[in-house]
Amino acid sequence: MVTEAAGMSGRRVLGALILGIAGLASRGVAAPPAGPRAEVPIREVILSDGVRRYALPVKIGGVTLDAGLDTGSSGLRVLPGVLGPDDARQVGGGSNYSYGSGADLRGVTGEATVAIGGLAAPARLQLVEHVGCTPQQPRCPASRVSEADYGVQGDGLPHEGFKAILGTNMGDAEVPSLLPAMGARRWIVELPRPGEGLPGRLILNPTAEETAGFVAFKTFPAFAERRGGLHDAIGGCLVNLASKARACGAVLLDSGAPGLDVANGGLGGQPWPDGTAAALTFGDPGGQVRAVAQLQIGQRSQVSHLTYRPDPRNAGPVIYSGLTAYFAFSVLYDADARTVALKPRPQAPGGPIGTTVPAS
Repeated sequence: MVTEAAGMSGRRVLGALILGIAGLASRGVAAPPAGPRAEVPIREVILSDGVRRYALPVKIGGVTLDAGLDTGSSGLRVLPGVLGPDDARQVGGGSNYSYGSGADLRGVTGEATVAIGGLAAPARLQLVEHVGCTPQQPRCPASRVSEADYGVQGDGLPHEGFKAILGTNMGDAEVPSLLPAMGARRWIVELPRPGEGLPGRLILNPTAEETAGFVAFKTFPAFAERRGGLHDAIGGCLVNLASKARACGAVLLDSGAPGLDVANGGLGGQPWPDGTAAALTFGDPGGQVRAVAQLQIGQRSQVSHLTYRPDPRNAGPVIYSGLTAYFAFSVLYDADARTVALKPRPQAPGGPIGTTVPAS
C-alpha cells in the first residue's frame, strides 16, 4: 500500500491505493450556513530558531491576546497568569492535553465568553495550571524553559510562542473547537506565505462566492469517528516524481507542524534528498487525482523538510503535510459535512504550486 513501481500513471496508482476507501471525497460544497460572516487576520510569527508560527487575535472575557493557530489540535487553551477572575470560570474537573512535541498541558475545564472577529459566544476552554512533558518525551521543548517563560508553540525558547493556542480540529473532544459553538459551521484558512508580505485570514461562515471552486474531500474513514488531530485527515499520497516511489494513506494538514513527516511510509531508511521533485496528491474513491501540490523537498519557502518515522499507534501510512499544503491551497473546513476542501492559490515566490483536476 505504500510503494509502487515506476511507469504507472498517477490516476492508476492512486486508484489502486484508495479505491477501497468508501466516501473519501465529496463532489461539492454544501450551501453556506445562515450565521454571519466574519474575517480575522492571521499573522506570521518567526521564532528565533527560524520556525514559522501563526497567530490571530482572540478575546476571552475582557482580555484580548494572540493565540497560536493550530489546525491539527482541538480546543482553546490558555496558560496561567493571563486571565483575571472575571474573565473565565471553572465548570469542570481536570483537563489534560498533550501535543506531538511532547508538551503536556494540565488544568481544568473552564467557560468564558470568547470573541473572534465579529462572532462571540460562551464557550469551553482549558484553563492551564501546569506545563510539562509526556512520559514518552521527557525532554520535550517544555523541559528547556521555566513555566513562567514558556509559550505554546515556542519550541522551548524563553519568552517565545503564545500564551494561548486555538485548535480548530473538527473532531469531538473534551474541549472541542470553539468555532462551531460561536456559530461558525464552515471556515476558510489562508495562511500568510513567505515572500508576499501580506497577512493571512480566517474566514468564518464564508459566502457562496468565497466557497466556489473548492474540491471537497471526506475526512479519512479510519479516523472520522475518533478523537485526536487525525480526525481531519483526508486521503492522498506523497510521490517522488522521478522514481515514482510513493506513500499513500491519511494526510493531515497541520498549521502547527512546519515540515513533512511520513509515518509508516515504507519508503526506506533515508528520506529523499533535498532538491527531490515531489507532489502531494489528493484523490477520489474512483482513483482520480483531484488536487496536486507540486513541491521540492528541503525548500525552506515550501517548509518541505522531510522526515520518516515509525508510528505503532496507527497500522497504515500517515503523511503529516504540515504547512506545505496551506502554501499551495486555501483550505475550507465544513463541520457539518465533515469535509476538507482545497482551492489553489496563486503561487507565492518560491512556493509550492497547487492545482485541481476536474472530475471526469
